Amino acid sequence: MGLAAVLAAPVGSSAVAAAQPAAPAVTTVAAAPAVAFPGNQVNYQYDGARLQMSATGGTNPYAWSAVNLPTGLTINASTGLISGVLRGSGTRTVTVTAKDAVGATGSTTFTWRVIRDACPRC
Repeated sequence: MGLAAVLAAPVGSSAVAAAQPAAPAVTTVAAAPAVAFPGNQVNYQYDGARLQMSATGGTNPYAWSAVNLPTGLTINASTGLISGVLRGSGTRTVTVTAKDAVGATGSTTFTWRVIRDACPRC
């Protein structure tokens, strides 16, 4: 190859880019949801209860679940609202979990004390 062919070769970013390997693809993974601690709960038996759970992080929407709720309470799987009328008494250790759209989970644990009222209709 002659000197003229070497001088005619392209110079610049396209020549440099062709010589360098491609950068690896970057994948961003959202953090698992973090369920907020609502504080320990205390209510009287036969009272109505409403506790809105919340979470941050992860990928919306969340699917909510709870284990060991006091008798009479349920959690709305779509909204995270725990509600109902407390039927039993005693102290329960409740765990609430949020599962995000990609399957990552986060949870929190708290106690829920239900006090038997000596005179519920007085």
